[in-house]
Order: sequence, then C-alpha cells, then structure tokens
Amino acid sequence: MIRLSWRQFRMQAAVALGVLVAIAVVFAATRPHYAHLYSLYAKAQAACLTGGDCRTVSLNLGTLDQLLELVATALVAVPALTGAFWGAPLIAREFEAGTHRLAWTQSVTRTRWLAAKLVVVGLGSVAVSGILSLLVTWWSAPRDSVKTNRFGAGTFGERNITPLAYAAFGFALGVVAGLLIRRTLPAMATAMATFLGVRIVFTLWVRPHLIAPLHKASAIDPNNVGFGSTNGGPPTLMPNPPDIPNAWIYSTRFVDNAGHGLTPHFVTTTCPTVGTSFGAPPTVASGGGAIRIEAPAGAKSALHDCVAKLGATYHQVVTYQPASRYWMFQWYETAIFFAFALALAGFSFWWIRRRAR
Repeated sequence: MIRLSWRQFRMQAAVALGVLVAIAVVFAATRPHYAHLYSLYAKAQAACLTGGDCRTVSLNLGTLDQLLELVATALVAVPALTGAFWGAPLIAREFEAGTHRLAWTQSVTRTRWLAAKLVVVGLGSVAVSGILSLLVTWWSAPRDSVKTNRFGAGTFGERNITPLAYAAFGFALGVVAGLLIRRTLPAMATAMATFLGVRIVFTLWVRPHLIAPLHKASAIDPNNVGFGSTNGGPPTLMPNPPDIPNAWIYSTRFVDNAGHGLTPHFVTTTCPTVGTSFGAPPTVASGGGAIRIEAPAGAKSALHDCVAKLGATYHQVVTYQPASRYWMFQWYETAIFFAFALALAGFSFWWIRRRAR
C-alpha cells in the first residue's frame, strides 16, 4: 500500500523537488551580494548611533533583492498550499471516483489504506516546508541580523521550525476536509480558508498570550518625549521608543502610580501653552500610528516644561516580550500545531472506520 501511495504521489514530489532545487540555486547565487548590502547597512547604523543621528542612513536594495525578499515572504503560504493541493484531494478524489471501494474489498484494511496515504504524502508535505524554511532562514540571516525583531507575523511563520508544524496541520486539515466533503474542489477551498483563518486567529489573538509579557517602567524624560501628529490632526503626545533590543513591543504608554492611563484632559489642562503653540490642543497617543514631527520653534520650551510637569505624576510603561523568548515561542507554537495535526489525524482514522461508506 505504501508503494502504491508513493506511485500516486511521485509526480507531485518530482515537481516539488524541482522547485526546491531552483529556489536553492537562486538563493545560493544571490546571498553573497545580499549579505554584503546588509553588512554595509549594519556598519552605517553602528556609525550613526555613535554620532547620535541615524536619519540619513538608508538601505537601497536592487529590484532582484526586493523580488527575492517578496518571494521569501510569500513562502509562508506553502503549508496552506500543500494542505489544499496535496491533503484535500488525497481522500476526496478517491471518494469522487469510487476507487476507495475497490481498495477496501482487497486485503487492505481501511486503517492501513489511510495510514499509508497519510505517512507518504504527509511526510512529503512536512519535508517540503522544512527545506523551504531552512533555505529562507539561511538566505534571510543577513537581514534578520539587522532588522532583528523576529516576532513579526511573516518572519516568525517562515523561519526555523514552526513551518514544519504548519505543514503537518495544513495537510491533516486538508485530509479531514476531503473525508467530510468528499468533493475535491470544495474540500480544497475549505482547507485553504480554514487554515488561513486559524493562522490569523492564532497570530493575532493566541500567540500574544502564550507567555505573559514583561513590563518595563521608566521615568518620562523631557528631552526625549515629544509631540507628533496623526493624519494631520492635533498634536499627539508620544512615548519615547524603548531601548529594549530586538523585543516584541506590545504597547508603550503613560500611566500613573495606580496604573491609570494619561488622559487628553489632563494634558490639556497641564500644558495649555502647548496647544497655543501648535494651534490645537494636544491629545495622547493610543496604540501607535503617530508620526513624530518637529515642534514649531516657539513650542520647544513649552514642550519641555509640559513633559516635565507630566513626569511628576506619570511614568512610561513598556509591555513586551524579550528577544530571549523567541525560541520558546517557536517551540510552543510548533507543539500546538503538531497537536492539532495529530488530533485531526486521529479523527480521520475514527471517521474512516466508523462513518465512511
């Protein structure tokens, strides 16, 4: 049965192998130049930090480099594609054609029939995602060493070990969709949509709560905290970006000793001269999106006095995950998605024995 499953799968495996070889060749040929660009960028950043002004430091990537970065980011969708195109048709196609009945009337049991398909194609899906993840992680290492917040949605999901678990989950999800729907195209669409939905929900609402974040409190520095503007609106009081290397920042806000946030009313009544200088009363930043701007010449002293007054009552609190927890998150998420995959595989065996006809 394993041999038959392999013969049915070998064309897809050959195509996947060809794609992997092509990507590996392109990455190997372009990585030296890519690493050189980011090496120069890192040196320029280090030099500007010494001088205290990094506004003129930028990185000019060529068209090919930008295209390859886009391709590397797009590879995050590979587990969803393998689940939809390899997992969903695996059983649905057999039910559509009726060939499952022929297999079940032979000496092969339903459990063995399903197990052979899951092992051969499932391992192939995991292997493809694992190799792609290895290639992307290696090729992107120069960029990651400079832009080192590795908790971002795309970066986290396409590097290191989590793509292995995503692939296993996507494949098992596709198999279950094929078992229940028994039509190839609807099963493929269902598997793809469900996989993407689970990934989005997990990334936005589950991952931030896997480990309790840390909190860092610091005094408000009048020389660093300033005002910005959102969409051309009134001036917005902005916390100073925290000095926590490579961290995943949840929020940065002003609070008093009781943990209450800074209110626009308090700012307006405490700093009336700031509103006059800007031509509009100030507000308080809420959740990012503000753009730091230069204050009018007449407002700089008013800004300094305002922040000094606020600092007597409020302080700055940063909620974050430190860079040292990156691998902890990788292992946690990998274990969770492998558990999802095993649960779906177990359901598939139960269904094929009890409910399938």
